[in-house]
Amino acid sequence: MTSHLKRAVCRWIFAVGFAAALTASASAQRGNIQSVTFYTVKPDRVGDFQAEIKELNALYVKGGSTYYASMWVSLTGPHEYVRASYYNKWADLDAGPDPKLKEQAADVARVTTRIIDCTESSRRIIVEVQPDLSLLPGTDIPKMIRVLTTDVRPEKYDEYLALVKSDILPAAQKGGLKAYEISETRYGAPNTQVTSIVAMDSWGDLDGGVGVQKALGKDAYQTLLEKVRPLIVQAVVNEYRFQPDLSYLPPPTAK
Repeated sequence: MTSHLKRAVCRWIFAVGFAAALTASASAQRGNIQSVTFYTVKPDRVGDFQAEIKELNALYVKGGSTYYASMWVSLTGPHEYVRASYYNKWADLDAGPDPKLKEQAADVARVTTRIIDCTESSRRIIVEVQPDLSLLPGTDIPKMIRVLTTDVRPEKYDEYLALVKSDILPAAQKGGLKAYEISETRYGAPNTQVTSIVAMDSWGDLDGGVGVQKALGKDAYQTLLEKVRPLIVQAVVNEYRFQPDLSYLPPPTAK
C-alpha cells in the first residue's frame, strides 16, 4: 500500500469515527450518562467549523434525527468547542449512525470530513450524573455554566462525596442555584475526577459570590474549604457559554 493510500485510508477511518461521535447519542432528551467531546479548532478555521456544524445540523433537521446535543464554547482555559449529549442507559452507546439519516448519509460523511479539516484535535469523556448529589435543571438550557473539575485523592473519594452530600449540596440549595450538577467520571479521564456544574446567566452572577459561597458567607465558606482541601489533589474552574446556533435540540414542547 502506498503512503498516499495509507493516509487516505487513515483519514477515512478518522472521518467515520468522528461522524459516529457526532451522531451516536441517545434519542431521549435527557439521561444520567453524559458524553462530552472537546474540539480544539484551528484558529484560522473557526468560521468554517461553525458553518460546517450548522450544515450538519441542517441535515439532521432534514432527516428528522432525534439524536440531540448541545454545543458550548470555552470562555476561559484552552479555547475549545464542547458537544454534550445524554444517554439513558449504557446500551445506548452501542448505537450506530442514525437510521433516520440514511438518505443524508453521503452528505453527513462529506460535511463531517470538512469538520475534521477544521480541527487540530478532539477528546471525549463520559461521565455519570449523580441525581442524589445534584439540583437538576429543568428543560431550559442556561446561557453559561461554571464548571469545577476536581481531582480527588483516591483514598478520600468516598469522604469527598459524603461532604458534597452533607455540606455542599445543602449550601447550593440555600444559595438559590438554578441548577447544580455533580458528575463522576467513568471513561476518558481519571475515575477519581468529579465535575460540578453551576448554571449562570452572565458573569454578573459572580458578584457577591455564587451558590455555595454566597449561601455560606465568607467565614463559613473558608471553613468549608478547609474541609475540602485535604481531600483533593487540585481543582480547576472554567466558564462556558451556550451556543444555540450550533446546537441540535428537540423542538420546544407546546405549553
